[in-house]
Amino acid sequence: MSVLDPAIAKRLTEALALGPQPTIAVLSELFTALPGIRTVTYLATTPDRTVTHRIGTSEPVGFPIGGFDAIDDSAWNRRIFDERQPIIGDTPELMAQFIPETDQLVAMGYGATLCAPIVIADEVRGTVNLLGDAGSFTPALLAQFNALLPIAALIFTFPGISER
Repeated sequence: MSVLDPAIAKRLTEALALGPQPTIAVLSELFTALPGIRTVTYLATTPDRTVTHRIGTSEPVGFPIGGFDAIDDSAWNRRIFDERQPIIGDTPELMAQFIPETDQLVAMGYGATLCAPIVIADEVRGTVNLLGDAGSFTPALLAQFNALLPIAALIFTFPGISER
């Protein structure tokens, strides 16, 4: 068993006390420190479950906060909202099975993605999404990601975080 490093725990405790954006900033540093991961974004589900919107990002130029995507019958939404399972696209070909914008992501230099639903009280409250190099999602990286995910879920418990 691995215990959270005391210095990281202190930073997270301080960030949580300040609110969602400081917490997102600390978690973004931790996620992008994973080998091969360059970008993390956070999508929140609106209470009426009609759209998701970006509430945080480590790359505001390419993936600015805001914007909305409809929750429709696409493969990505079925996997996240119906199956409540992560999407792991470790190559552009695997990404394309769920993400129509894969060509644009590849043009930006990304070759892999991981999108994980955050389920709290039996509701998908949002997702944590990583982008990085093809072949990044090794068992060791996935174990590190899964260790951070419950902490990232705290972002989605802040009052009003899912409001448009």
